[in-house]
Amino acid sequence: MKPGELRLALLAAGQFFCLLFGYFMLRPLRETMGLRDGVDVLRNLVLATITTMVVANVVYGFVASRVPRVVLVPGVYGFAIVSLGGFLSVLMGSGGEPGRWTGYAFFVWLSVFNLFAVSVFWSLMADVFSLEQGKRLFGFVGVGGTAGAISGLSLVWRWAPSLGTFGLMAIASVLIGVSGVIAVVMSRWASARGSEGNPVEGKSWSGLTHLLGSRYLSSIGAVVLIYTVLSTLLYFEKARIISAAVENDADRTAVFAAIEWWAQVLTILIQVFLTGRLMKWLGVGVLLAVVPAVSVIGFATLGLVPSLAVVAVFEAVRRATNFSLSKPARETLFTVVSRDEKYKAKAGIDTFVYRGGDTVGTLADDLLARLAVPVALVAVPLGAAGVGLSLWLGRRGREKYEDINDGPGSGHDRVSE
Repeated sequence: MKPGELRLALLAAGQFFCLLFGYFMLRPLRETMGLRDGVDVLRNLVLATITTMVVANVVYGFVASRVPRVVLVPGVYGFAIVSLGGFLSVLMGSGGEPGRWTGYAFFVWLSVFNLFAVSVFWSLMADVFSLEQGKRLFGFVGVGGTAGAISGLSLVWRWAPSLGTFGLMAIASVLIGVSGVIAVVMSRWASARGSEGNPVEGKSWSGLTHLLGSRYLSSIGAVVLIYTVLSTLLYFEKARIISAAVENDADRTAVFAAIEWWAQVLTILIQVFLTGRLMKWLGVGVLLAVVPAVSVIGFATLGLVPSLAVVAVFEAVRRATNFSLSKPARETLFTVVSRDEKYKAKAGIDTFVYRGGDTVGTLADDLLARLAVPVALVAVPLGAAGVGLSLWLGRRGREKYEDINDGPGSGHDRVSE
């Protein structure tokens, strides 16, 4: 760290800690609720999520154009607390456990919220820190999030039977609220240091126009699309294997939490000892290519040995390398774009494109199952394409950074293509 950075980096890590602590308490609940009625219903829930995401993106773009950042970021977390309050009220009337339709609604809501919550967090980070700072500090900030994820998963793993669904949701809402308070502090501090806190300019749909009009942004979107399609294919493979191997809801929740726990432990080890150094030595493009490379190896292995042990190790390693290496690398790519692109195009990529990949992956999984075609035959070449695109993005991001810092009239108004 350089002088003046430690306090802000600690605040960022603390905000991410509380956010992911709360979210990862809720994630195993979502997985269990989604799997209750089988994989076919799970596919329908994923498709319902992308429909909801389209509406949410338009609403978010409208709000982002009209409220300052100091309201926008904590406002997302405030909406989550209100929503969780609604679910808690329903649970109080049903004896503490969700019914079928409450479970469906919770699955869709959490699938939408988590992407917006994490997206606006990293948008704020890209607004506060420069590309040079991001390379050094985003790994540190990520450690805070990973520690929060481990804490949440550990609590669920050990105390879910005692706390129940109601208790887990109540604790998670408090933690998300604390994250929102820290977001207010960070936004005000960033504004005091010269980072603008006014409403983001542009139309409510300008995020999609930026995404379609910029080769740089559309390539980031393509990387995210490939990642989510592969994630969805792996998700259904995991669901089928766990559903066949584990019988009841409580044990399935524990298995989901255990896989996530090991993924987060591996993540924090990489973040603490390797992320900053590897980002500096190898560059953004190489780190961005790690997850698609892992996907190629993992899907090939899973195609040969479709067992619970293989899918658990594959999922844990893939999630760990994404959180610790590829995602921090991807977030640095947004430090060289305009504020409108950071808060709108980025949100469109992190939500609409992300869930669009879920939709493509869901339909592809259904088609492959009907045709009795192994998932690996599609996943392996798709992962290879992700490796090549990631390496190109790393080079292009470095060129844009050099243009901003070395070219005449440098500034964030120059970086839109």
